[in-house]
Order: sequence, then structure tokens, then C-alpha cells
Amino acid sequence: MKKIMKKVLAVGLVLAMTFSLAACGSSSDKSSDASSETAGDNEKYKVLFVCRNRADVFAARLANSFQDYYEGNYSDKFTFDIQDAQADNDKENQIIDQAVVAGYDCIIVQPNDSESQTPSVKAAVEAGVKVITTNAGIRDIEGASWVDADPYEQGKVIAELAVKDAPQNARVVIMSCNPGNLHTESRLSAFHDIFVKERTDVDILAEKICTQSDSATFMQTMEDWVQAYGKIDVCLTIGDDLAKACYEVVKNDATYAETQYYAVDANPDALLRIKLGNQTATVMQDTAELAQKNLDGAWKLLSGEEDTVEDTIETILITADNVDKYIEYYIEQGALTQKEYDEVLAEIGAK
Repeated sequence: MKKIMKKVLAVGLVLAMTFSLAACGSSSDKSSDASSETAGDNEKYKVLFVCRNRADVFAARLANSFQDYYEGNYSDKFTFDIQDAQADNDKENQIIDQAVVAGYDCIIVQPNDSESQTPSVKAAVEAGVKVITTNAGIRDIEGASWVDADPYEQGKVIAELAVKDAPQNARVVIMSCNPGNLHTESRLSAFHDIFVKERTDVDILAEKICTQSDSATFMQTMEDWVQAYGKIDVCLTIGDDLAKACYEVVKNDATYAETQYYAVDANPDALLRIKLGNQTATVMQDTAELAQKNLDGAWKLLSGEEDTVEDTIETILITADNVDKYIEYYIEQGALTQKEYDEVLAEIGAK
């Protein structure tokens, strides 16, 4: 039997309104008889994933991993939708606010800007909705849950490698993006705390936090640096898309043949670049693990097994020494194909 829940809520950017919403049940009802409801009732819980920006390679992979894990494990327990915020803070907040009004029982939010999304997340929690923030998790909202990597640790392992391997007196550029995002800011902080502090011999030619997160912006930034500074020995970046853009700008110029490119995310094409020697290192953020822990967490919240969920994923540094292992892992996942790997091996053999 369907249960009717009335939610009275005040949401972020909207004037105070009162809504009567048909939903699967109140929070207390779900805690006690969620199993019988999903097994014996036509109405399922409703779960939404708010993707930060599907134009971003990593965010798109994460959304796909969510869909795959949902279809394989939870399609009989709840409905699942994905909406794209398109790297727009106002749009993301609007999606969250409207999801509350629409009667979603759990909202999983990938913030574009943690500070900007906090009011809407708080309003959703206060309205009785289960909320999980992820990549980056907002960890200081009472009643909300989070699943995330440790972004400072990700920046730390990259910075420590660069401390060890960057050439003496290296000419260095540092590129970040998404100002206000916990992940980008934490990685950048680690770069400063470790690499910049310890490698006093290097020359930091330039640093930029790009406000537009797209390859054209990243490439233009690198082009500007090349014109202004000439030879660059190290590109220290917070994400594979940025490292790729830097490489693409100079790949045909022998002046940059030995340039090192450091990043985070372990996008499939980044692993192939590492294998080819066109990227120095990346850090694994396993989208499959993130999706699994988020959707498992959502079900624990909806079924009443847990009141809140707090979980982390592993930080894994990938370099030329171990990249084959993770390429094989991606082939098993379907993120890469054996043909793509074979083509890279053939290119290496032809050099």
C-alpha cells in the first residue's frame, strides 16, 4: 500500500513553500519496513545522482559507473536517475532543490563547488531527504553522509613523486581549476605544502586556477605559458584533463620532449599516455569503487541499516612501474579495450 508523506520545506533559492508529496514513506516508516515495501509494493524508493559536469571525462566515467552498478545490483530496490549540473553552481542547486520537491528519497550530490552546494544540501537534509555528497564529500553537514577519496592525500603522493623526480632547477608550471572545489583546492594545497616548500631550487614560472573547466581553456593557458616562458620542465596539475591539454600543446615540439606531466584521476587515456611515456604519473580515483560505495550507502540509509554513511576510497599512485596492472584492470572493467592497449604496445615497439 502506498504511503503519503507531507513535506514542509524551505529550500535554498526558493521562497518558503509547502508541498504535499506522494512518496514511498516517511523516514521512520522506511527504517522499519523498507524490505517489505520494496518486495511487496509497486512503489520503489527514488534515488538521484547529481553529476557535476558530464563534459568532464572523470565525472562522465563516474556517472556511467553509477548506472552500471545500479543496473546490476539495485534496480529491484529503487529507481535511479542522473542529472547533469554542467559545472554550473546555480543549476546544481536548482536540481537539488527540485529533487526535494519531486519526492526523491535519496540524493547523491557531486558538488561543483562545495561551499555553493552546502545550503541546498542542508535544506534537503532538513526536509528529511537522505543526502550523500561525493567527489568531493561535504563532511560538516549534520545528518548528511559522504563517500570520497582523500584529495589532500592524492595531491601529496603526486607532490612527493615530483619532489623526487623533477630535474634540478626545473622550470615549473602549476595548473588547477574549479575554484572552491574541495578536491582541486586540497590537491593544490598539497602541491604547495610539499613540492613548492621542499624543492626550493625550482623556478615556479606560473600558476593558474582556471575558472572554466574545459580543454580549450587548459590548452590556451599552456599556450600562453609556452609563449611567455619557453621551455617548461614540469607541469604539475590537479587532473588528467589538464595534464593532457598541456601535453597536446607541445607534443610536436622537441623542446618539450622531456617535460614531466603530473595529475590525478587515472582516466583511461591517461594510463595509455603513461605507458607511452607522455605522462609521468596519475592517482587512481576508482569510479567503480565510488559508485559501489555510494549506492550501497544509499541503500543502507533507505533501509534503515545506517543513519549516516562516511566512507573513503583508496589512494593509488600510478606510474610507468605499475601502469600495466591498472590498464588490465580497466580492460576488465570495459573502460579500455584490448585493441587500444595493443595499439599502444605496437606504437612503443615501432619507436
